[in-house]
Amino acid sequence: MKRLTSLEDLDRKESLAFGEYLPKSGQLLMADRLFSEEKGRMVTQIVLVTVQTGARDVLVDDCPGLGNPVLSPDGKRLLYLAAAPGGRQVYVMDLKTRESRAVTHMRFGCMDPLWSPDGEKILFTSMCSDAMEDEWLQTMPDPAEAAAYARERAKEPVVIEDFGYKFDGMGFAQPEVMQLFVVDADGNGLARRITQGHANFMHAAWAPDSQKIVCESNLYCDKAIGIAMDLLLIDIRTRKMQQVTRERMLVSYPNPVRPVFTRDGQYVVIGILDYADMKHLGGTYPSVTLHKVSLDGRECIPISEKTEDCPDTVQFAYNAGCGQGLEKVRISSDGKWVLFHASCRGECRIWKVALDGSRKKPVAVTEGKYAHNGMGVPQKGQVLISESETSKPESYWLLHEKTGEKTLLYQSNREWVRNVALSQAEDFFFETLDGCSRVHGFCLPPQGLKKGEKAPCIVYVHGGPHPFYTYGFDMEMQMFAGSGFGVLFCNPRGSSGYGDEHRQLSYAFDGSAYTDIMQFVHEAAQRYAWIDENRLGLTGGSYGGYMTNYAATRTKKFKAYITQRAVVNELISYASSDMQGNSKDYPTYGEFMDHAVEHSVICGMEKVNAPFLIMHGMDDLRCPVEGAHQLFVALKDSHPEDFPVKMILYPHVAHNQPSDPAQRMHYYRAMLAWFQKYL
Repeated sequence: MKRLTSLEDLDRKESLAFGEYLPKSGQLLMADRLFSEEKGRMVTQIVLVTVQTGARDVLVDDCPGLGNPVLSPDGKRLLYLAAAPGGRQVYVMDLKTRESRAVTHMRFGCMDPLWSPDGEKILFTSMCSDAMEDEWLQTMPDPAEAAAYARERAKEPVVIEDFGYKFDGMGFAQPEVMQLFVVDADGNGLARRITQGHANFMHAAWAPDSQKIVCESNLYCDKAIGIAMDLLLIDIRTRKMQQVTRERMLVSYPNPVRPVFTRDGQYVVIGILDYADMKHLGGTYPSVTLHKVSLDGRECIPISEKTEDCPDTVQFAYNAGCGQGLEKVRISSDGKWVLFHASCRGECRIWKVALDGSRKKPVAVTEGKYAHNGMGVPQKGQVLISESETSKPESYWLLHEKTGEKTLLYQSNREWVRNVALSQAEDFFFETLDGCSRVHGFCLPPQGLKKGEKAPCIVYVHGGPHPFYTYGFDMEMQMFAGSGFGVLFCNPRGSSGYGDEHRQLSYAFDGSAYTDIMQFVHEAAQRYAWIDENRLGLTGGSYGGYMTNYAATRTKKFKAYITQRAVVNELISYASSDMQGNSKDYPTYGEFMDHAVEHSVICGMEKVNAPFLIMHGMDDLRCPVEGAHQLFVALKDSHPEDFPVKMILYPHVAHNQPSDPAQRMHYYRAMLAWFQKYL
């Protein structure tokens, strides 16, 4: 008999990252994070798995910061990242001798290393400022020196003159920015800095000649915008930088598209934000279409178009964590097509359009109730892809580019899947009450549910509001299902993946999304007899936290609330968030302030009638923690002393759930205990 998912399973789930299939040897190269029974903790390995037998050849085992494995173009060497005193450094392994050597010694560590096509150089990103000398930057500090430097930096005043001076997870803007470096792959000599200026340079790609790169940068942009950048062309020999795109912003946040060179090196495929679309939709996150741009910037040819099935060329999947590190846009093996990821009514599909622009209407390469989220390098008509389902965690497959046929290469958590009674979500669509849209909802039943039984349910609202729930595997939801709860989740208006009208930002805040969620709960209860409508809880993070707060002042449907990293007061967000507000549409500043408070969810907290748990990271700059304090005080102040309200704050946690194992376990224990007590 299969057992139920437990809370402890959260810290034992195997996860895959990066990946490359080696057809000659029938092996899969990847980074694999899994639980070691011997060590009693999670470890990361870089492994070669023989697909036919499942045999594992561990290339690098259990190094701090280990990851990012990429084969050299000739297949004889492997680069990867591993931690060192200054941060993660680039290492190169000779696959014949299995010997590794560090090829970088950056004081502030390395990110995103890429082989040059000729295999002679490695491009990477590191933090620095123009004032820092390269020799000092590439001198590894000892722990005492690093600690002294950090203490002195902490004393420096913060001088602010422009917007865009802070960002969640990074804090206040510092002199250091993301700069690009090139180092010889044999590790001889210092790395050469090829960018300069107080701007970020990221999402880089090599030209086929190994002499030029392209990257995205905000060097010429309004840094307060944050979500978009220009395309730059850089000659690595001369360091000459050329701005390729102007007034055409490349998507950078939250789901960047790395530029991809065509085989002849004459064009680059990029994802461009449609700002005219954004103005038309009243501040809604703009759609993205693929373009082919010439290196001089004179030609910028659209090669994709929006359709009903494929309304975008990126996907803001909220629960499709499979395939971390794999790229989202690739050129097909024959060089004629562009493969990319995009959503289609809850599915995370792989699509293709013609590179020459002759077929802009996207053609689905994959379909079905799965979530795909990344691709390897296409070769010989096949491409490595990731996949997950609501009842099955991530796996790697080999996809035939033309037929869509798939061959399983590796299933993560294989033994665990075989022994645990994982739930599979059922889904349905329904017409909204105003007849303006259709909402897609999912219902994950409790594990081990017996016929005729009813179960308490947790309604989980996603963040954003533009991300969407997919058919992907969600370990947190499976933990709730293993603890006897059903989990109900949907994509109300404001969610992407269902067309421009559905994702309009205004719907997320004018009551439409709230009405959609309440209708979804009613529709779900009519369809599934196991849902106990008298024992419903509501939770969500970020926008989901906002909606939890919003609903708590408008309904008595729910018996318990957990709000996570939520927006509470628009005036707090206006000044303290990293996404500052705008008062320009108001006659006076006072009227703006009055309107901001009046339309904030903090108003009406006296109407809350069910136990309320507040969970928030203390370093959150997206939804500042002051909102949690204000919410807690408002609830305590407006209710009797015995009204159940609790606030839990997590030190050194930004706008996310904790990643530290001890904090993370405390977080989920607190959530589970709250719902067990009050549902």
